[in-house]
Amino acid sequence: MTGRLRVLAAGVALVAPLLAVTGATATAAPDSSYKIPSMLRQQADQVSRLGPATAGRLNAHAVEMDQAGIGVQVFADGPVTADQENQLRSLGVTVKTNAAKLADVPGAELPAAGLVSTVVPADKLNAVAALPWVSTLRPSIRPVTDVGPNRAEGVKLHKADIAQKHGLTGKGQTVGVMSGDADHVAESIARGELPADTKILSQADYDNDEGTAMMEIVHDLAPDAKLMYATSGETLADYVKGFHDLAANGATIITEDLAFDDEPAFQQGLGATTAENLAKHGIWVSSSAGNLGTRHAPRVAAKGTGRTPDDQTGAQTNCPTPIHNTVNLRGTDNSYNLNLLPGASVMPTLQWSEPRAIYPTTGQGGFTDLNLYLVDAAGNCLAYSNAKQANGVGDTLEQFTYTNETGVAQPARLVVDVAGTSSARAVPTLDLRWRALSAGVQTLDPVDRAGSLNPDSNYLGYATSAGATDATTATDPKTSPLEAYSAAGPVQIITTTRCPGKGIGPCQGVPGGHARTFSAPTYTATDGVSVSGVGPFGSGTCPSVNPGDCRFYGTSAATPSSAGVAALTRQEFGGRWISPELLTFVLKARAVHRDGDGWGAGVLSAI
Repeated sequence: MTGRLRVLAAGVALVAPLLAVTGATATAAPDSSYKIPSMLRQQADQVSRLGPATAGRLNAHAVEMDQAGIGVQVFADGPVTADQENQLRSLGVTVKTNAAKLADVPGAELPAAGLVSTVVPADKLNAVAALPWVSTLRPSIRPVTDVGPNRAEGVKLHKADIAQKHGLTGKGQTVGVMSGDADHVAESIARGELPADTKILSQADYDNDEGTAMMEIVHDLAPDAKLMYATSGETLADYVKGFHDLAANGATIITEDLAFDDEPAFQQGLGATTAENLAKHGIWVSSSAGNLGTRHAPRVAAKGTGRTPDDQTGAQTNCPTPIHNTVNLRGTDNSYNLNLLPGASVMPTLQWSEPRAIYPTTGQGGFTDLNLYLVDAAGNCLAYSNAKQANGVGDTLEQFTYTNETGVAQPARLVVDVAGTSSARAVPTLDLRWRALSAGVQTLDPVDRAGSLNPDSNYLGYATSAGATDATTATDPKTSPLEAYSAAGPVQIITTTRCPGKGIGPCQGVPGGHARTFSAPTYTATDGVSVSGVGPFGSGTCPSVNPGDCRFYGTSAATPSSAGVAALTRQEFGGRWISPELLTFVLKARAVHRDGDGWGAGVLSAI
């Protein structure tokens, strides 16, 4: 047995042909099956063949997979109405969260996206996709938090202790925290790590207390700031709801640490747009930059070379079609070498700079057909995603998960292949990243940090993102390096080919317009700080017995550190009357420049 393929792309037989285009218009509309991506088809097939219990075990990343069905994010061409919800229910679909019914935030122009979180019976995917108002379907994949391998050490590095001696304690600020869950807040309060009036708006079932630890970090830096917590939930719709709930309940600062690898890499998706619009409305936002700095390929042109993986000449078994037009991912190297230890699970994600079929280009699609493969040392396919994109139809994302169940270490290679192009006006830029869903995923080839920022943190100057530096080793912010895994920008907003006007394919592609680039992360803040570890949560002895027993690593710890400094600074400069944009200007001006590889993000200072 060579391992278990957990998600396969729809094969050619499962995807309706995407039509050839004559002139500027197509002769007919494509079949609705192009709305159903790889993961959903594979999950439905597994439920049918193996039953929901086994399928659920093999897809632990999935939000729902039981007798009721599988978790599906339904994207629509506008806010989903009550009548459209009833159409879903008539097909046996359970509607869980409708983005059109989120808490109102007066004065904030938040995107009115057509998105509902649902549970769909495995045999009803085609029926849901066939509804004329449905633009595309995405699997409900639980977001990951950016966790890396008493009184926070970041207080001193950020000079918050000096600020507190001058009476700056975050008074007048309400900091909203959003993460997985915060189940043991009462225990943290009893230990004196959180204030008694900490407010919990919602919880999820993540079986950790990452949200509790994040609030403890904020409280260490800004002890008089009010704290409230909302779960990110389990889907993109829930994540956006968390933003709405915190804003509607009076948060002046929001910090969150969720990563959605399938949000648009080259556009500003629903999550990033929501955060930016809240920042424009007066709520300062900090998000984690992400932890994929060591699991990201260079952003290169997705140009086929006519080569096989590593110029292999032998047979390629278990592959849906021959891999013969690979992209050079690094110089003339057309693969990324991984080593998967026994039981290791990996989730690679490929996107490129043509329209996504989700917000903000709902219903549109690609012009270059790229496929993503995981092959073994002999060139045999272990996993692949090969959905179709052509003439502005088909979501420009390929993604799968794979688990090594051989019982021994397994060499593997990631490969991108150009299956074809159709009226593309330029070669797109690709983004390739791979996330470890469990321990034991080793990257053997050199990586590129640039562009590895979480896609849901694609901010354009209003909301902010935080990289991480280790508080246990940092003594001088001028020489404090980024953690190796801490992700970075730049944010690149690029559309190389699109349909004319606001049209939806099939179409003849036209140039996509001017590209925009923004530096990221905005700042560097501390991780490796001490937390109580209730839950238990953290690295070391958790819950802690002595100070320093339990520590919190990752950019998930850096973002609440930045929120704590922001609360002190906002109090100093007039409370909530200072705009997020001006507050960010002050924070950047005070940040201590670091020598070396800084990506433009200085270490935050409260004075």
